[in-house]
Amino acid sequence: MSAHIHTTAPALSVDQLFRTAFYNGRTPRSTEYQAGTRAALAFRIERKDIDPPYRAGTAAADAYFAGIAEGHALWRSAVAKIGGAA
Repeated sequence: MSAHIHTTAPALSVDQLFRTAFYNGRTPRSTEYQAGTRAALAFRIERKDIDPPYRAGTAAADAYFAGIAEGHALWRSAVAKIGGAA
């Protein structure tokens, strides 16, 4: 009989990844950018829909969507580090 060892990957947290990304000393990012990053992390980790709060074509919307791109990249990187499929 073979022994099976079950290992569980650490759970990813929106707050943990967000705090890691926006550490003290990082070049500041706008509130809109940070909101986009958080929205992407919540989408990936908590399965929450992304509902952009800014009107398309505005600088705020552009910052929000750039933040979303970073959030997706952060998630992919975190999943790769813990051995999951991104």
